[in-house]
Amino acid sequence: RINFSLSNWSFTPETRKVIVFTQKPFLDLLSPIMNTFCKSERLCNKNLFEELVHSDFSFVKFPFRVLVKKSSLQGEYPARMGISVSKKKFKRAVKRNRLKRLTREAYRMHKSELYKDSQGYETLDILFIYIDNTVLEYSKIEKAIQSAIQKIIIHFYRVPE
Repeated sequence: RINFSLSNWSFTPETRKVIVFTQKPFLDLLSPIMNTFCKSERLCNKNLFEELVHSDFSFVKFPFRVLVKKSSLQGEYPARMGISVSKKKFKRAVKRNRLKRLTREAYRMHKSELYKDSQGYETLDILFIYIDNTVLEYSKIEKAIQSAIQKIIIHFYRVPE
């Protein structure tokens, strides 16, 4: 059983939801609870999406090309994520939607690693572009997302010694 007081939480009157954790130990304790993917964690703003497409930092973790940028608009969460699957490579919407769903699920399960290291930093905008021509199984997609998150953590949050 976990004991905690309300002084460690921040509330907003309009949403009545917990949105900010002020102490790092709570982030570790609540990581199983954080496996959600709400609208404010999605990259929906067209201007932010355009900025991200022209960002400086990108890399390939097969089957994804990953674009990452520090956001010009601070968000509620440490990161916002978008997924792109080409209509040119996958004509059927069923396949495109499946790939997006698998990617979203893999990110949702591993984003806590990114959130742990992001204390006090700016919001990141992340775009995963699926570059393969075939629909891969979930385990391969999950492995790629996990290694991409590790690379993002190293690039943006770890200070070189």
